[in-house]
Amino acid sequence: MREAIFILLVLLVLLGLTAYRYRRQIGVVMEFWRMTKSMRKMQRPDDGRIETKADVNGKLVNCAKCGTWVPESRAIRLGGNSYYCSGVCVERSAKIG
Repeated sequence: MREAIFILLVLLVLLGLTAYRYRRQIGVVMEFWRMTKSMRKMQRPDDGRIETKADVNGKLVNCAKCGTWVPESRAIRLGGNSYYCSGVCVERSAKIG
């Protein structure tokens, strides 16, 4: 039993010294692995899903000009109940009216 533990200890020391000696090469291989992993992740199809950061608790309002639904916190409010999705819609509404 002592011989097996001694042999295991010697192998671990040799493995540690080898890893120390070739630490730069091991680092390059690990960086290459991370790079290929990230490239594979970028090439995956997104399944047509669109990720948005919507305000979960916010109320959605309808733009008076184009009909787009936007969170109330991001909408431009004019008057009592007139909401616009952007400054462009406000300008278009002012030109016509």
